[in-house]
Amino acid sequence: MKYVIRSIKYLLFLCVLDVALVWLMSFDDALRTVDFVTLLREQLSSESGPWLIVAFVALAAFYPRFGFMRRRVEGCNIAKDEVRIMNAMHTYGFKVVGREGDVLRFRKEGFVGRLMLMFEDEIVVRATEGGVELSGLRRTVARVAYQLECYMQNSRYEE
Repeated sequence: MKYVIRSIKYLLFLCVLDVALVWLMSFDDALRTVDFVTLLREQLSSESGPWLIVAFVALAAFYPRFGFMRRRVEGCNIAKDEVRIMNAMHTYGFKVVGREGDVLRFRKEGFVGRLMLMFEDEIVVRATEGGVELSGLRRTVARVAYQLECYMQNSRYEE
């Protein structure tokens, strides 16, 4: 069910983006005589209009597959390296919203930040054997995992 909801969110995001681009096109001097609704209607009724719709639906259908990921950070312990995990999350604007044993849940701070991530802003940090696993939106997990790996490498020089 989560997969379908994510797909629908992304489809709506693509549609809003397309409408915004057509609206911006309506301010072009060459298209000044044509209003926004006519431009949108022409875009969808042209030969490439149905292909645009098919492309949006296909992208939305596969987005949950390639838009989310899991990443392991070796040598990190949730209890021992909690400060490093918190600092890595804070660097990218995330705050703790829940803790259940060896699982930490983080959310983006602020409404605008959450909106930019389409409210798919949750990063889950789980303790695994030999490290931790981060899961969530691909770009945020990749950034936070890299930052956490840097903190873990720098921890060698602390003692």
